[in-house]
This record gives sequence, C-alpha cells and structure tokens, in this order.
Amino acid sequence: MRISRTALWRRIVTAAESKNLEKGNRVCWRGDAADSGTISGTSWDAVTIAWDNGQVTTVHHGDMREIHSTPAKPKGV
Repeated sequence: MRISRTALWRRIVTAAESKNLEKGNRVCWRGDAADSGTISGTSWDAVTIAWDNGQVTTVHHGDMREIHSTPAKPKGV
C-alpha cells in the first residue's frame, strides 16, 4: 500500500486528539493546506482557530471531523 506524502502530514483530528491540541498548533480545513489556521485558544470543550484568512472560529471537540492536523510551519515558508 502506497501512502502519499501529503497523507503523512495531514490527518483528521479526532475528538480525543483535539483535547490535546495546544496554542500554536497548525490545522487545516478538510485537508486543504490553502485553508489553514493556528490554534489560538483551548478550553475543556472546544478549541479556537485563527484562520489565515482572518476569520476566527470556535470548534467543539466532537465537531473536529473536518479539521486536519498540519506541520508546525506552513509549506513554502
């Protein structure tokens, strides 16, 4: 089985894993690196994401299906 290089650095964040995210972790929406953001806050029930497009969103841990983890720095930087 062959795994693409992008699959190695982008993967879905589970509810349990989202509870361990820390301020500064990088994430993206539906695996799209062009739609990335940074965890700007955490609480017992949610994380706050500051998206690179200027939007800020709070996502509950159970709703993290569309969020993927990414490398610490955006590609190309």
